Amino acid sequence: MKRLIFILISFFWISIYVDAQVIYPDQNDSTNQNQVSEKDTSKSSVTTKKSDVIFQHDGTKMFVDVKRIYLNDLYYSLPGDSKVNKMDQRLVHKIEYKSGKVEVLNETAPDVREVGDYRKVKVTEDPDDVEGLIEVAKLEAKSEGSDKGYATPKSLERTAIIVLRRKAALVNADIVLIIEKKSNVAFGEIPATTLYGIAYSYR
Repeated sequence: MKRLIFILISFFWISIYVDAQVIYPDQNDSTNQNQVSEKDTSKSSVTTKKSDVIFQHDGTKMFVDVKRIYLNDLYYSLPGDSKVNKMDQRLVHKIEYKSGKVEVLNETAPDVREVGDYRKVKVTEDPDDVEGLIEVAKLEAKSEGSDKGYATPKSLERTAIIVLRRKAALVNADIVLIIEKKSNVAFGEIPATTLYGIAYSYR
């Protein structure tokens, strides 16, 4: 009888030990799941940090988010910054976008006109002078006098033309067509002249 009781007790403890070691097939391995999620997170983190790369002709490399290219300007933001900046796109050799696309803007460095060269910019009111030329930008230049009354409409226009030529030089234009003039010479108000023009390039 004692032998039978001993056998039953032994069988009971063996069955408990065996059950404790069983791993059921449908049981999830949480350790592996955690490892996969950590890898996925690190991959997405690398992707979000990647930026567009601007290569300038002088060898400068800029890591930015390119917004758009319009006429001679390239608009961009620094990573993590919402402020939009702009630069002369003619200074850029190529852009490597975060998507992997490469866009060559200028094969060779162009001859960008300095602001001091504004005297080389021609001004005309004859549309025939700009026929066949490349439109670069629409410009506006304003010249104001003083309440002393020293300025005349002619002197204000001359000053506005200088401002117009300076702005044209900044966009590397060669000639400006004046399309509209506005003068304010009302009594009691500060005299002013505003010129509206279109800047053109020969190439």
